[in-house]
Amino acid sequence: MAETQLRKYAVVEKLNKMEVDLITVNPSIALATYSTGDLMAEQRTISNAVSVKGGSCILQSVTAIDTSDTGGAIYLIITDSQPDLGTVGDAINAADASADNSMAIVELSNWTDVGGAKVCTKANIGLVLKATDSVKDLYFGIVNVSGGDIVIGSGEAIICRFGVVKD
Repeated sequence: MAETQLRKYAVVEKLNKMEVDLITVNPSIALATYSTGDLMAEQRTISNAVSVKGGSCILQSVTAIDTSDTGGAIYLIITDSQPDLGTVGDAINAADASADNSMAIVELSNWTDVGGAKVCTKANIGLVLKATDSVKDLYFGIVNVSGGDIVIGSGEAIICRFGVVKD
């Protein structure tokens, strides 16, 4: 059980200690047509998501840029270890250890067409995430939950930008 130390830092010290970061990850999704429920990518790293090994952060926002211009609903499954969510291109089938390490599922579904791509933002998430004791990274996988196909062609991807407040 975590111990809360109310007097560890003064208010000003605590606010000055927090770091805000925007981390961009281009998860290199394989060229394919992904049906609903298919795993599109796994074991992708959100590098330095926390300030210290075993640290925590608050996930404030996620922005995704779908350069395939498809824009179907997706889940980002965020874990504290490299997830084994199944076989990319098949229905998600997470290993027990990966399911046990899941910290968040963020649904991205409100896409806006901006020309050659579609963009989706999920703001004010406010989820507390914690890395394992040996790393400063978090990990994620992507699942198609659109109710239809998402086609990733040559040179196309779903770029993710994670807005975090590091403690």
